[in-house]
Amino acid sequence: MENQSVFIKNIILHILDTSAGASILSNKEIDSEEESHQFVKNLLQKMLADDNLKDAQFIEGPNRVRQLCERLQSGEDFIVISQELAEILYEIISHQPAIPPADLICCLMLIDDLPFLGLLKLNYRTNYIHHVEYQGETNFNLLVKQRTVLPGENQKPEEGILINLADFSIRLVEKEYEIDGNKEPYLSKRFLNCSDQLSCAAKAKIISRVAEKLGKKYNNDQLDSIAKLRKTVTEHIGESNSVAVESVAREIFEDNPIAQREYIEEIKEAGIQEDQVHLSEKLVERKFGSHKIKTDTGIVINFPSTYYNNKEMIEFINNPNGTVSILIKNVGKISNK
Repeated sequence: MENQSVFIKNIILHILDTSAGASILSNKEIDSEEESHQFVKNLLQKMLADDNLKDAQFIEGPNRVRQLCERLQSGEDFIVISQELAEILYEIISHQPAIPPADLICCLMLIDDLPFLGLLKLNYRTNYIHHVEYQGETNFNLLVKQRTVLPGENQKPEEGILINLADFSIRLVEKEYEIDGNKEPYLSKRFLNCSDQLSCAAKAKIISRVAEKLGKKYNNDQLDSIAKLRKTVTEHIGESNSVAVESVAREIFEDNPIAQREYIEEIKEAGIQEDQVHLSEKLVERKFGSHKIKTDTGIVINFPSTYYNNKEMIEFINNPNGTVSILIKNVGKISNK
């Protein structure tokens, strides 16, 4: 959902501060002329471009959140529905000390002309603010710790939910917190009661982790496996922003069909069932676009992934004494920046 248009129709803010002992629910929407509308729009656009955003579906059966969305779709009052949603979420987090308190932004909007309900959980952060006290005619400036600071306007939401009110499909970003001794994504498991799919970021992590593991097993050279993976993904990503799992396996383990089959099997066992793995252009550039190596002599070299095994650009030379020389070629200019 990158580069999508967002038009916000309604916004309301509820306070889910567990230290207060009860939620503080608003009875009025935020006026559309307020600067906070632009703040919320910026958050939503950052969320839509987040590689941790994943698809999900409500699980069949009775579901309080879906029922509220259906009531909202049928025309019931947005403020009342938002209050009920906030109370459900507050009831969950109030019994789990590991889940941070937050403000909950509820909004109705159009994303590419489709109706959505958005829920943005803005977790509190602790920071210092100045406070001025006046003692007679003298002012006294203090630093005061503020425990309910919201994320800045340039930060992406750590937790958020987008529910399509046309088909009730879900997209969400969530975090895991310790609940009853185990790490758990409580938004999907306890609040939404939905099944989810892997995000682009999770898929990238899996294909890298399996390449590193099997590279160690079959090649005894993790550097080679990871470098080949990054080169393959960067070269094969194409206009569809997807890369074929079989192509990755063949490129990494070109002379070992057993390792190729094991790579594909482990990828599927880890949750990637599709033959073509979708990865955003931004993620490919950040995770696979360059390769960084560090020698035991303290030298660090960072080069484009596509240069690996390109002897016109960089060459790794195995010396008779067991050491490796690195030859960088065709350099027109050197900068210290």
